[in-house]
Amino acid sequence: MFWIGHTQTEIISKQIADDSPQGKEQTAFLTSVISEFEQSEFRKYMDIAWRYYKNENDILEKKRYVIGKDAQNNPVLMESKVLSNNKLCHNFMKKLTRQKIAYMLGKPFTLSANKEDDARAEEMFKLVQEYFGKEFYKLIKNVGRDSIVKGIGWIHVYYDEEGKLRFMRCAPEEVIPLWADSDHTELDAVIRKYTVQQYTRGRKKLLTFVDYYTKEAVYHYRYNDDGVLIPDEERGFRSANFSLKSVGEDGKEREIGVMWAKIPFIPFKYDPDEQSLLVRIKSLIDDYDKKTSEIADNIDDFPNSITVVKNYDGASKEEFVHNKNQYRTIFVQGDGDARTLETPLNIEEIDKHLQRLREDIYEFGQGVNTADKDIRDTSGVALRFLYADLDMDCADWGSECEWSLMLLIWFIQQDLIARGKDDFTDVSYSIIFNTDVIVNETETIQNCFTSVGLISGRTIAANHPWVMNADKELKKLREEQGDILELESEYGEKIDQPAEGQRAPRA
Repeated sequence: MFWIGHTQTEIISKQIADDSPQGKEQTAFLTSVISEFEQSEFRKYMDIAWRYYKNENDILEKKRYVIGKDAQNNPVLMESKVLSNNKLCHNFMKKLTRQKIAYMLGKPFTLSANKEDDARAEEMFKLVQEYFGKEFYKLIKNVGRDSIVKGIGWIHVYYDEEGKLRFMRCAPEEVIPLWADSDHTELDAVIRKYTVQQYTRGRKKLLTFVDYYTKEAVYHYRYNDDGVLIPDEERGFRSANFSLKSVGEDGKEREIGVMWAKIPFIPFKYDPDEQSLLVRIKSLIDDYDKKTSEIADNIDDFPNSITVVKNYDGASKEEFVHNKNQYRTIFVQGDGDARTLETPLNIEEIDKHLQRLREDIYEFGQGVNTADKDIRDTSGVALRFLYADLDMDCADWGSECEWSLMLLIWFIQQDLIARGKDDFTDVSYSIIFNTDVIVNETETIQNCFTSVGLISGRTIAANHPWVMNADKELKKLREEQGDILELESEYGEKIDQPAEGQRAPRA
């Protein structure tokens, strides 16, 4: 049975399962699954979360209405063109996302052997590190952003034209996972729908393709001009994950298609439920945007506050309300006079409510409220307490990332085997994320100094705030110490040997 989405409630219906490649036509099956995914709430929420990350919150749809009249002179609500209509967006989503990424992925992660003095693990780590350059860590950060904002991120593993193992980020909107289990730990297949731009005679054309990855083969489709999914014969309808070249007994070179034992797509989840961070805080952000926008409206409207004009009587109650809302002016009978009515704002209560909203956003978004004045002079245990929620959330996210990175390293291990290296798939190891937290440097350096002789020099170097790479720093330290010993040795020899024409000192 295939599973799709992020909860068991989104299991593909029995009818669609019966239309699978083992039953009816594969094209109909793919069309049904793609349609269900694109119409699901899980998919739609990705767009909402991405809008909030770009600071395009729902407040941008805000309108202000007044009572007007329709063609039949009946009172109706109509959008005001006179009243102020501020739309203040607060980008809490991006700030919280970047906090988590900087905290968890700001520094390269470390591979650690689960057994002491495991020589094979150390050998594997050196080989694996060759795949982890700056480009790779940038990729991991972008996929991490996808997982926080959209609930899940994806990396596609493939070989480029030069036969080099490569990793590519795929937008979560493009990838439709077909899970083999309800816990979403094993992929049975993946459908990827994506669009590319093609220029023909200076004209841009958008082409949409669908690649269906199974454990048996990769099937390629495209949409024709009528929007119908058809096999893509130009790319080759069926292919393998990659090809190996071999020379036969006749001396001729041949290509052999090879399939991975696993689907070459790696999910990076924010949490086991694959929920966006926005789910926790959207209502709080919306209320914060609404309240601040209303305050701005009131401030802008004060110069145009209600004017009371005497010696004039409107024709009806509707006209009175219309004039007040539309023109901020009313007319009444009586002695000639004019005055202004103002509605004072209770700024103190509003500030308390906004402060409470802000604290709730950072509490339930599990981040650090940097606007808190108390954080500036905080150190030691108190500083770590401020980071407690962020650390707890990233610990949960970190367990998901560790599982995903181990899947990625499995593909690296397979590549090492293909290149004639040892088989390291049985090596037991862990992934340690070097979390980046604001610290009191003086206090940390003092703790490092007092720890000399109690713990290893590498552990001390790894925790020193000025050290970026513990191994490189220790290597430089050993080189400097070697130079000092060499100088001391040379200097000592010159002292021991008397100058020419001089006698050696007596004992």
